[in-house]
Amino acid sequence: MELLVISCESFFAGEADALNRLFERGMSRLHLRKPQASEEELRVLLSQIDARFHGRIVLHDRFSLLDRFRLRGVHLNRRNPVPPQRKELSVSRSCHSLEELKTAGEYDYVFLSPIFDSISKAGYTHAFSPEALQSAKASGRINERVIALGGISPETIPQAAAYGFGGVAVLGALWGDFPQTGETDALLKRFDTLRSLFFPPLLFITHRTERYDTLQSVEVALAGGCRRIQLRMKDAPPAEVEKTGLSAKALCGKYGAELYIDDHVEVCRNIRARGVHLGKTDMSPREARRILGKDFIIGGTAATFEDIRRLNTEDVDYIGLGPFRFTATKKNLSPVIGPDGYRRIMRQCREHGLRLPVFAIGGIVPEDIPGLLHAGVSGIALSSAILQAENPVEETKRIITVLTR
Repeated sequence: MELLVISCESFFAGEADALNRLFERGMSRLHLRKPQASEEELRVLLSQIDARFHGRIVLHDRFSLLDRFRLRGVHLNRRNPVPPQRKELSVSRSCHSLEELKTAGEYDYVFLSPIFDSISKAGYTHAFSPEALQSAKASGRINERVIALGGISPETIPQAAAYGFGGVAVLGALWGDFPQTGETDALLKRFDTLRSLFFPPLLFITHRTERYDTLQSVEVALAGGCRRIQLRMKDAPPAEVEKTGLSAKALCGKYGAELYIDDHVEVCRNIRARGVHLGKTDMSPREARRILGKDFIIGGTAATFEDIRRLNTEDVDYIGLGPFRFTATKKNLSPVIGPDGYRRIMRQCREHGLRLPVFAIGGIVPEDIPGLLHAGVSGIALSSAILQAENPVEETKRIITVLTR
C-alpha cells in the first residue's frame, strides 16, 4: 500500500515550508487540491515548493500550470473532467460508488470514498458496509489501483489494507490543527506515525543454500507473498552485486515488491533500488543520505537501545534490531538479545518517544513471531526459516498470515 497526502483546501501561512518538510520526510505523493484558488495563488505556492519535489505533486485544478511546472499528474473532477494530452502525466479520478470502479482500469488509479467516517468533514460518514468492501475485494473490483479516502487514520489504515486497497489518501489525520498552530514537530510526528504503517511486515534477506542460489531465493520468497527483499551478498564485489541486483529488481517488479541492497550504497543508487540497509561497520547513514537523497529508504542495524537512539538522529527510516538468537547466516554476530531483551528495548523506545519501525532479525522461527509482535516490533526479517523449510513458498505464506492476523 502507498500513503498519499491531500493538501488543505485553504492556504495558510508557512504552507510551502510545511510541504517541503513533509517531502524531505518521505512524502511520496501530494494531491494539491485547492478548488477555490486562483491560478496565480497556486503558481506562487508551487514556486515556493522545492523543484526537486515537483515530480511528486498531482494537480486538481488549474491544469494550465503544467506549462510552468513539471508535475507528476492530474486528478480529474467535475471542474476538470478532461485530462491534458500529455503521456508523461499520471491521471486519476474520484469514485463514490462500487459501480464506478468498473472504470478504474482507464486511469492510473482512482479514489474511492468515503470508506470510513470523515475526520475533516463533519457529518460525512462511510458509504460502504464491511461486507460490501470485502465482496468488492473478492471480485477484484478493489485492487492496487483503488485508493481509500475518507476517515483514514492510524486506526483505520490496517482495515483499508485488509479490504485490498492499493493505498490510502490522508487529510485530517495528518494536518489536524496545524494550519492554526503551525507546530511543525507535531505535524512531522503525525506523518511519521502514518508512514510507519506502510512498511511491509516481512523482510526477506537473501542467502545462498545448497538448494537455492541468490535469485532463486528471491523468487521463492516473492512467490510466497513477501514484498520486501533485501539483497545481501557480503563477500561479492560491487560489480557482481549490481548485476544480481538488476535481476533481482526485475523479479521484484513482476510482483510489485521492493528491493533493498545490503551495504552497497552506490549499487542501490545505480540500479534505483528502493533503499539500502547499513550494518554497524558500513557507511554511516548520514553519508548514505548525502549520496542517495530523500527518495531512497535507509535502514540501520542496532543491537541495543542506545544504537536505536543514535540511529534516530542519523536520518534512517527503519531499524533492524538483533540478533534474536544465534544465526549461522551472519558473521561477526552481536550478543543475542532474546525475548526479554526485545521487550525491554521496545519499552524504552516507547518511553522515549522513538517511533522508527523496528524489524526483529537473527535466528527467528515462526513460533517466535507472536511474542515479538507483542513486544512492539513492526516486522520480522527472515532468511533460513524460509529457505530451510520443506516448501519455502507455502512457509512464506504461513508466516505472512501469522504476521497480519
